[in-house]
Amino acid sequence: MYALKEREMVFVFTGPHGAGRKTVAEMSGSTLGMKQVISYTTRPPRATEVDGQDYHFISPAQFAASKEDNEFIEVSTVNDHLYGIKSADIEQMFQQSGSIYLILNRFGARTLKELYGEHVVQIFIYAQPELLAQRMRESGDSEEIIAKYISYYEEEMAYRDHCAHVFENVDLAHTVFDLTKTLDQYLNRNLLDLD
Repeated sequence: MYALKEREMVFVFTGPHGAGRKTVAEMSGSTLGMKQVISYTTRPPRATEVDGQDYHFISPAQFAASKEDNEFIEVSTVNDHLYGIKSADIEQMFQQSGSIYLILNRFGARTLKELYGEHVVQIFIYAQPELLAQRMRESGDSEEIIAKYISYYEEEMAYRDHCAHVFENVDLAHTVFDLTKTLDQYLNRNLLDLD
């Protein structure tokens, strides 16, 4: 496992599916010059997803081989699909940037916090269930998948108490602005406050 240096920070975005974690994380990460560590998954890509950008989409056999070789520092199962993060990817991203971010479910977020302790800042992004369902429909999820994700809503929401920062993502621009200001306190980039 990669040993973090003193000033290296890991920002973990978590929260219910459909809350906009990915969009918020990417916009904040881009503003702050942070690199994303991309997870591996055995699930098929959605119509709007790109391999190597949203996830590394691999076969169950490839996933099993990587797991056998102890390449993953975290593995979780969601809706019968496997997800994992590779230690080598974390190390590689830290060579490019002093701070990195990941977009994970609550299980992955908890694992990274246990592994890296104070170096990990967990950020919880959420929205109300009706808005989540609407966003999932817009991204092409079936009603069956939407119902399954919504059924986890209360469990997901319970995890927010474990996170350092909680943001309700109703208005994307406001969420990203507030979040970027919050993360800048950790990074000391001294972004101008345009209020």
